[in-house]
Formats: sequence, C-alpha cells, structure tokens
Amino acid sequence: VADLNKDPRLPYADNAFDVVTCVVSIDYLNTPLEVFREAARVLRPGGRFILSHSNRRFPSKAIAIWLQTSDLEHAFIIGSYFHYSGAFKPAFAKDISPALEGGFFASDPIPMFIIAGEVK
Repeated sequence: VADLNKDPRLPYADNAFDVVTCVVSIDYLNTPLEVFREAARVLRPGGRFILSHSNRRFPSKAIAIWLQTSDLEHAFIIGSYFHYSGAFKPAFAKDISPALEGGFFASDPIPMFIIAGEVK
C-alpha cells in the first residue's frame, strides 16, 4: 500500500508485472497521468492495468470533477487517463454491477465498473 498522491512512483523495476490493479481509488488521485505512466512502466509488454470504480466514495477525498460527473462520465474520465498517458492501447469498460436473480437489481445497488487497458 502506498500513497500515490505523495509520490506517484512505484517502487518496482521496469517490466516487472503482467497486471497492475487499482481498486476503487482512482477518484482520489491528484496526478493520475503520472500514476498511469508508472503503471505502464512496471508492466511487461502486453500487460494490463485494470481499475475498478463505484459511486461509493469519500466526498472529502475525491477530486472535484468526480463529484460533478455521473458513473458513465467516470468511465470516460478514466478512459482519457489511459489515452493521455500515451502508454496504453484503447481501454475498455464493463459494468459488473450486481443483479438479483431474474435480472432485477437490488433496491440500493452498488454499481461497479471495470476499466482496463493494455500497455503498448
């Protein structure tokens, strides 16, 4: 565990991993492009950076744009991080929100999304 807002550098060698994950914390990053570039640096060619996000968050910690946008727009924001980092092929997104039997959603579902990109 590291505070990437204090230091976005990852303490690993280049090409060290096949997969890097970021679980429900992308909305708290102050320098996301640096973090995405670091993820790309430590990934082997063809490696994946996989992020999950939800609409559950600590508003006092989330970046301003996150608080002003929808779940769909969050996916676009993350996709832009992949794009503008210059290190990834086009990202893809998937809604993995839970559903009850028969396809009906819970009365208070927690939406969950995965956005992933493959390093160039």
